[in-house]
Amino acid sequence: MTSSIEIKISYMGEDVVFEVTGGTAHIGAVALASIEDEKAPTVRILTLPGHKETELACELAGLASQALGKTVAVLVGIHLDNPTKLEIEEIVGEARKAMKQLLRELVSDGPTL
Repeated sequence: MTSSIEIKISYMGEDVVFEVTGGTAHIGAVALASIEDEKAPTVRILTLPGHKETELACELAGLASQALGKTVAVLVGIHLDNPTKLEIEEIVGEARKAMKQLLRELVSDGPTL
């Protein structure tokens, strides 16, 4: 399977918005995460009926909020035609890897966020 996950970033003041797409881009799920009372991130989710991106959006939003110490929104829309279970696992793994790499780069760049 050849797929390419793309993550775009934009900023709303101090907050960070991530668009995670692959295959045919769309919005399937949106997760908001914030650090409240210096605890683990609190994540809230909206998902369109019939879409399967809920868990991935929640996971990526939690990772990003924790790593950056900021409120984040993660919009996920990944569409593959008739994917196998293995293809789904691969694309989810690719999205995790891409987000973790991006977060490492953002954290190492320092306070320019």
